[in-house]
Amino acid sequence: MSASPDMDILIAQSPEELAEVYGFRYEVLVGQLGRTYVNADHENRALSDPADRAAMQIYMRRAGRIAATLRVIVAPVPMLPVYMRERFGLGAFDLEGLTVSFTDTLVVDTDRADSRAAAILMTAAYKIACARGSGFDFTNAAPGEVGVFERLGYRSYGANYQDADLGFRVPMVLPTGDLEHMTATRSPFLPLARTMNHDRELVNWFRRAFAEACDSVQPAAMDEEALWSYLTRKLNQTPHNGIPLLMALEYRDAARFLKLATVVKCGAGETIVKKGDMGNEMFVVLDGAVEVRDGERRIARFGKGGIFGEMAYLNTEPRTADVVALRPAEILVLTQDTMTRAMTKMPDIAARILFNLSLILVERLKDTTGKYVKASETAAA
Repeated sequence: MSASPDMDILIAQSPEELAEVYGFRYEVLVGQLGRTYVNADHENRALSDPADRAAMQIYMRRAGRIAATLRVIVAPVPMLPVYMRERFGLGAFDLEGLTVSFTDTLVVDTDRADSRAAAILMTAAYKIACARGSGFDFTNAAPGEVGVFERLGYRSYGANYQDADLGFRVPMVLPTGDLEHMTATRSPFLPLARTMNHDRELVNWFRRAFAEACDSVQPAAMDEEALWSYLTRKLNQTPHNGIPLLMALEYRDAARFLKLATVVKCGAGETIVKKGDMGNEMFVVLDGAVEVRDGERRIARFGKGGIFGEMAYLNTEPRTADVVALRPAEILVLTQDTMTRAMTKMPDIAARILFNLSLILVERLKDTTGKYVKASETAAA
């Protein structure tokens, strides 16, 4: 299939094509981004894992070279690997005759592909999954990616998990025929979904079986007033007063910025941030509490309105400590992409946010310096 005159969307068929896809993954994820993977083949500079044996590899070729890749698996629930069924809680989806799909491992080389690449490949995967009878498409996301998938129509619905390669992951699902929710999120899948036949009963079943997931807050599907009201309830005060990042912003400006964020739920004991992981997200605690730890040493604790992860947000650097949820929590997630979009669409608001962030960092530095001085004086005495 062809997406535009200068690019083609293809499915890898031959061993040579598959080798090119796995080599592209290695080039981007290991070579360019410096990530580590258990299954990386450094000798052959290739990256694949056991799930690839049952998957279709969709890729975008531009100017003769691969620019983006995506993996799709379509199968009845009982035929899926045990680890996949456990991670995604598929026992609840083991309905008679049901086929499901998994869309993951999206890799884009931003130097070769344009901003449409991810949406084009995801839409192609959605089309293939529906054509093969998938009633639900599953994926997983880092906290900073959740909002991207929510805008496609996916929902988080189950317990988060830790992946050996990718760290903290949020399982997400898209009922492939949920046109109402796709309309609410303005999903790019919607025009295609309207042309296809879907089992409406599966959508109704999902809404009954996963009522809490369907009722969960999704900024992508809420208007600014509804999101503001939700955050006010969670913080027990207006976001102006409860989130230091929003100081001195007018209500409408703060609400516009918050629409670019997303909300992730965490269970007690879940490690939200792991020391050494790369990240570009910053987090605001909306409900519950989290603790910052370096091994057995407890560094800090944050309740409602608390901010953590700000250094990686600014520098995309390895995390310097673990952050663990002390009890069930809801976390507002802001990414570098959030700020980039804000700087383009609302530069005055972005400037104020960055100024507020600088004030927060100054206060943190003063606090750290004070503790260091006190410790030094105690040691000297």
